[in-house]
Amino acid sequence: MCGIAGFRGESPARATQLSGALAHRGPDGAWTLEHGGTTLVQTRLAVMDLSDRVRYPMLSRDGTVALVFNGEIYGFGPLRDELSALGHRFDTTCDAEVVLRGYEAWGAGVLSRIDGMYALALANAQTGELLLARDPLGIKPLVRTTGPGPVAFASDALALVAAGFSEGSVDRAAIAAHLALHYVPPPLTGIEDVSQVEPGTLVRIARDGSTTVEVFAVDHLRRRPDPVPVTAEEVRSTVSEAVAQQSRADVPVGVFLSGGVDSALILSAAVAAGHEPIAFTLGFEGSGDYDELALAKATARALGVPHHTEILRGGLADVLDEVSTAFDLPFADSSAIATVQLATLARREVTVALSGTGGDELFGGYARHRAHRLLRPLRAVPGPVRRRAALIGPARGSERSSRAAVMRSRIARLSALDPADPLDQYLGLIGTMTSPAAAALTTVTPELPASMRRPLDPTNSVLREVSRLDLATYLPGDVLTKEDRATMAVGLESRVPLLANAMFALSGRMRDDQKIGLREGKRALRRLATEMVPDRGVATAPKRGFAVPLGQLFDGAWHAEAADRLRAAQGVVVGDRAADAFLAGALSPAETWLLLTLDAWEQRLDAARVSGARAAALA
Repeated sequence: MCGIAGFRGESPARATQLSGALAHRGPDGAWTLEHGGTTLVQTRLAVMDLSDRVRYPMLSRDGTVALVFNGEIYGFGPLRDELSALGHRFDTTCDAEVVLRGYEAWGAGVLSRIDGMYALALANAQTGELLLARDPLGIKPLVRTTGPGPVAFASDALALVAAGFSEGSVDRAAIAAHLALHYVPPPLTGIEDVSQVEPGTLVRIARDGSTTVEVFAVDHLRRRPDPVPVTAEEVRSTVSEAVAQQSRADVPVGVFLSGGVDSALILSAAVAAGHEPIAFTLGFEGSGDYDELALAKATARALGVPHHTEILRGGLADVLDEVSTAFDLPFADSSAIATVQLATLARREVTVALSGTGGDELFGGYARHRAHRLLRPLRAVPGPVRRRAALIGPARGSERSSRAAVMRSRIARLSALDPADPLDQYLGLIGTMTSPAAAALTTVTPELPASMRRPLDPTNSVLREVSRLDLATYLPGDVLTKEDRATMAVGLESRVPLLANAMFALSGRMRDDQKIGLREGKRALRRLATEMVPDRGVATAPKRGFAVPLGQLFDGAWHAEAADRLRAAQGVVVGDRAADAFLAGALSPAETWLLLTLDAWEQRLDAARVSGARAAALA
C-alpha cells in the first residue's frame, strides 16, 4: 500500500511537497524520478517483499516505461508464471512487478487480467503518454487535475493543492452533492479543477495533453442472472478463496470484527484457511444497539483468536482533528470516527487488516435494496394513512438506541416516499439528506447530482439497478473512501475480500431471491454464516451499520465544544449562524457533524492553498 503522485512540465522540486503530503500512506520508503518529462513520486508501505530490491518507480527492461503503484494484486502467482513462460524475468517477489511485466507483454490489457485493489500510473518516455488507472470498484483513490494548468495526479486531492497544481477553489456542485449525501460521489472531489479517476477506467494523457478515457471494468450486474441458482457450495468456496488470498502477506494480518455477518465470515474463513489473524473491535459503552462488542467477543472467543478491543474515546476537538486530518475530500459519514480509532488500535499489532466491507453492496444488505418489494402493499395504503405513518418516527438522522427505533425510522422514511417509483424510494433512503433548517445555514443548496436521477433500466431488475447505483456512487464515494483514508492515515493497509473480482462475478450470477426477501437482506451470506460462524446469533442479528451515537455525544460530552466550533465557523460554505441552530435543537446529530466536518475541511483547503502559493513561488 502506498501513495503515488506525478506531474508534467514543472520543476522536479515540486515533488518534495507531494512526497511530504503522502508520507502517511507510505512510511517505509519514498522515491522521486524524472522520467521523459514526467516527474513521478511514490511513498511505500511495505507489505509484499520487504527487501531493498523493491524500489519505485519500477522501470521496464528497456527503460522506457516507469510505474508507480498503490494497492495489492491478489493470487498473482499464476500470472507471474505465465509471464515467466513468455520470457519475462522478475527482480522481486512484489505484486507490483507483475503489473509492470504484464504491461510489457500485453499493454493496457493487463488490467483485465489482474484481481486486486489499485491505483497506478505508467509513464512512457518514448511516446510521452501517461496512463492512469483505478481498480474496477474504486477501492484505492486516484485524482487528477482537470484545469488549464499542468497535468498532475495523486492519491490525495489536497496534496495537489498544497503542491501548487490546483487553485483550490471550492466546487459548489460537489458541495451541493455532499450536503445531500454526506459524501462526494466520483468524479467530484470538492475542488473545481481536481477530479477523481472513476473506478474501472483508464485515462490516457498524450504528450500534448489531450485526454481519452476508456472503461475496462466488467459490470457483472448488467448481465442476466444464471437460470440455475448459485449453489451454497459455490458461495462458500468463493468467499473462502477470496479470504485465503487476501490473508497472504509478509507482515502480520488482522481482521476488523464487528457483531455483523460480514466481518464474522471473514474471520471464520481466515481461521478455516489456516491463518492466524488477530481480531480488533471498537465498542460504544452504554450506547444500546450501537455497541456490538458482546457479539464480537463471542465470535472471537469461539474461534480462539486473539482479540483486542477498545472503547470509543476522545473529546470533540480531538476526534474532529483525527477525522479531518485523515480525509482529503469533504466527508461526513460519522462512522469514520470509529474507523479511524479502530485502525489506530489495529496498527499497534498489524500492518494489514481485512474487513467485511462490500457485502451489503454486492448482496443486497441494505433496507433500500428491499424497499421496492413493498411497492404493492404500500400502494394499497390510503395516502392520508401513509402521511400519518411518516410522522411516527424521525424520517432521517434517527437515534439507533433500539431495534424499535430503527423500525420506526424505516417506516417513516418509506411512508414519505412515492410508492410507485422505486428510484424515488432508493434516493429517499440513501444517506441522511440535509433538512431545510440545516440547508439555510450554508451558501450552497443540497442537491443530488443529475447522474443519480437517471431512470432505472427497465430491462434489468430493480435490485440490480439500485445495486449498480450503489457501486457507482455510495461504495466508492462513502464506504471505500472511509476505509482507505481512515486506515492509511495511520499507515495500515485495509483489504476487502468481499469485493474480490470473483465475489463481484458471483453477485452478478445470483438471482434476486438468493439475495433478498421482504424481511431479510444478504440471504446468501447469512446462510453461509450459519455454517461457518460459530456464534449463530451473528447470522440472525439485524443489519447494523458501524454507526456512532452522535445524538448522545452532542447532547452530552460534546455539546459545549460543538457550539464553540460552529460559532467560530467562517468558511465559504458554513457560517457562524450554525451555532444558534444547534443550540436551538434545529439540527439533527448527523447535520451537526456534517457542518463541523465541512468547516474543518474548508480550513484544511485554505491551508493547502497557502502552501501551494508558496510552492509555486519557489519553483
